[in-house]
Amino acid sequence: MIHPIISGNKWRKLKEYIGLAQINTSNSIISFGGAYSNHLYALAYVGNQFNIKTKGIIRGNELTINSNSYLKQMSEWGMDLHFLDRESYRKKIIPVEIAKENVIVIPEGGFSKVGVSGLESFKNELNEQIKADYIIMAVGTGTTAIGISKFLKIKTIGILTLQNLNEIENNCQEFELEDLLEINANYIFGKYAKGSQVLNEFCDTFYKKHQILIEPTYTGRMFYGLYDLIKNNYFPKNSKLIALHTGGIKLSD
Repeated sequence: MIHPIISGNKWRKLKEYIGLAQINTSNSIISFGGAYSNHLYALAYVGNQFNIKTKGIIRGNELTINSNSYLKQMSEWGMDLHFLDRESYRKKIIPVEIAKENVIVIPEGGFSKVGVSGLESFKNELNEQIKADYIIMAVGTGTTAIGISKFLKIKTIGILTLQNLNEIENNCQEFELEDLLEINANYIFGKYAKGSQVLNEFCDTFYKKHQILIEPTYTGRMFYGLYDLIKNNYFPKNSKLIALHTGGIKLSD
């Protein structure tokens, strides 16, 4: 509900970087993502709106600008796209031709201390509306979950969406979270973004009942996990829960 394109947690993770780029207008912003990256999509739009040069490093050298509507739209918004083979992408290699420029590098998914700091303003927004015992959200890189835990000091349950538990645990070590963040890896459904009839049916049923759109990669997994945890009496009786919908977009090619 923040914005139709820079939705959910995307703006919160980007806004501090945008401020840095506006201080020094010679800077461009580089970040990483897959062929359907919501993070890069939001960054490309922000760059277009704020007249900031952006560059996207895409996983998969078999891809082109015209491979899907995400990539095509990002290019039309002015993002300079560079396609890397998967090994180079895994190492997060920045192509030589752009590495020498004045750049601000945003890690994949926005994870960094700068990205986490963008979640601080959420504390007042949330506390003005509801006092919760638990917050439940989907976890990709852990940026949002770490920020929520750090600034709100509320027990946070992160529903993991891909097989990167070690990465999340390492990311958490950079912050003093005590026991505020718990990562649940029971609802990955095998592989990140892998199709699942169970998840698709759950998302459809959820929308019909609540008129709230969710998708099977992130928010669908989170709500599925939340329903299952409630059913299995994970939360103490009379607990007040917040399910944080972190956004996401739906485009058809």
